[in-house]
Amino acid sequence: MKRNLSLLFILILLILSCSLFTRKKAPPEEPSEAAEIVAENYVSDAIDFYQAQKYEEAIQGWQKALKIIPQDAEIHNFVGLAYHRLGKLDSAIVYFKNAVLFNAEYQQAWNNMGYMYFLKSEYRLALENFDQALHINPNYEQARLNRVKTAQILEGKLNIQAFEIVEKTVQIDSLELKIANYRKALEIDSNYVDAWNNLGVAYFYYSNLDSAVICLKKALDKNPDYPPAHNNVAYILDVLGEYDKAIAHYQKAIQLKPNYVIALANLVDTYVHKEDYDSAREILDALKQANAENYLVRERMTDYQELLYGKGAQ
Repeated sequence: MKRNLSLLFILILLILSCSLFTRKKAPPEEPSEAAEIVAENYVSDAIDFYQAQKYEEAIQGWQKALKIIPQDAEIHNFVGLAYHRLGKLDSAIVYFKNAVLFNAEYQQAWNNMGYMYFLKSEYRLALENFDQALHINPNYEQARLNRVKTAQILEGKLNIQAFEIVEKTVQIDSLELKIANYRKALEIDSNYVDAWNNLGVAYFYYSNLDSAVICLKKALDKNPDYPPAHNNVAYILDVLGEYDKAIAHYQKAIQLKPNYVIALANLVDTYVHKEDYDSAREILDALKQANAENYLVRERMTDYQELLYGKGAQ
């Protein structure tokens, strides 16, 4: 059974995630098939509670499931996620530890436990857990980004006060407050690339394109190899009709991060705007091969089906 819970809790580049999981059939004698169905119903109901932000109820449901299938690593991970949402970091750690105890290859649980230690300012323990996740999967992008940020703080390259301001600002809806907070973070640490990038994005949505471009270029001055800023600059250049410059920045972002789906999907748009349909089709074909289920890819396939492939094409 596939459990339809996919959580991405994003605080700038520190990411807490729980991936989709395909259930293995339990041994027929323990638990029984009927008991497993009951457990899965508890799991499903708890997911609904979690998505409704009813975290206590979600925990109760998952704990009922654990009474039936106590060694299910994924459910332990789910409980850890809910305790994190309640701010009970030590309880979350207990359940993430259970998750990796029952499945030592559970990379998301190692990453999640590292993030709990990060929130507790126990950065060396956080690094150990991020490293374990990366040992299991060297291509685990979320753990890699988490490790980079943690290492920067330990090495004194990232001011924790500025980081916390930016982290909290991501959750704010007001563009005016976002802009004020990002500027405050930059007053503390003028080299904070993420803050320059996020400030540029906030200015863009505030319809101040000139300031947006200035901030994003500032981010690239600080780090020329920062894919999000290349993607964001390119997006704005596309809006301004400067398609060739936009394409150059998208290509740089993709060079730095080859499977950068957002940049690839945006590049398709820019080629369409430029009326270079052959290039747009080539990029979209590659995206379909590698990321057919990604919602951005599905959107482009729907939007450009007739334009790029002809009426009636499948």
